[in-house]
Amino acid sequence: MKANPREFTIGIACALSVVVLWSSFHIISRVAVQTTLSPFDLVALRLGVGGVLMLPFVLRYGLGPLKLWQAFVLAMLAGPGFALFAFTGYQFAPAAHGAAILAGAIPLFTAPIAWLMLGERLSVWQIAGLAVILTGVVLLASENITGLVWRGDLLFLLGVADWAVFTLLARAWRVEPLRGTALVAVISMITYVPIHFAFLPSRFDTAPLLDIAGQAVFQGFFSMIISLLLFTRAVAALGAALTTTITAAVPATAAIAAVILLGEPLNALSGSAVMLVTIGMLAAVLGARPAIEKLP
Repeated sequence: MKANPREFTIGIACALSVVVLWSSFHIISRVAVQTTLSPFDLVALRLGVGGVLMLPFVLRYGLGPLKLWQAFVLAMLAGPGFALFAFTGYQFAPAAHGAAILAGAIPLFTAPIAWLMLGERLSVWQIAGLAVILTGVVLLASENITGLVWRGDLLFLLGVADWAVFTLLARAWRVEPLRGTALVAVISMITYVPIHFAFLPSRFDTAPLLDIAGQAVFQGFFSMIISLLLFTRAVAALGAALTTTITAAVPATAAIAAVILLGEPLNALSGSAVMLVTIGMLAAVLGARPAIEKLP
């Protein structure tokens, strides 16, 4: 997909902004659950704020081609399903693990499912990329097998599985990205937020107001909505293959940021694992390029 210089510049800027936001998600989420807020609180802020902001869109455009049960399934997968696994995982595992698994392991689930259910063929590069990603994930999981970190890694993998099923269903049901995000946010807000305040443990009563407000803005606005708009704009300008190639930098950038900002150690084993996941992502993306470029 060719772009004029102005479009190319806009696309690069949007893709790099996505890398910053996605990398920040892992750092900010790790800090939150380790300090002032519970994972349940973060889910409520992410879905509550996102739902309020996207409500006008849903009221105006409705469900589109989806039936109500389909929208509900998508919402539970990408809303509380993914978020609860991801945020709870950060109670046990460091940011580098979360970034490598949440950002890098999605092809481990989407590619085999697409092959089995949709009949999509895997190229040699894709298969090689998946093998490299799997090696990286196994190395991460083996780093601290006797401690609690493996619990976080397992939760991250469950979150990735959730997101992979959501991605494939959204594609099979031909759901536009913005509509999908809006429906996930609004339906999740209606279903999850009341349950959270009625039954789930919370630290809202003790957390500083500034922390709550900051997480609300980042999780509900920047992470859930702005990152999608930026990614969509980058794809329009650069094509899906180049955009996803750029965003493959997220595991490495998040791991480096965790060392600098959080003081989390990155030893030879975990560093090698992050690099393997990144290389595997690139191989999988480039191997799927012809199919990716056909996406709308």
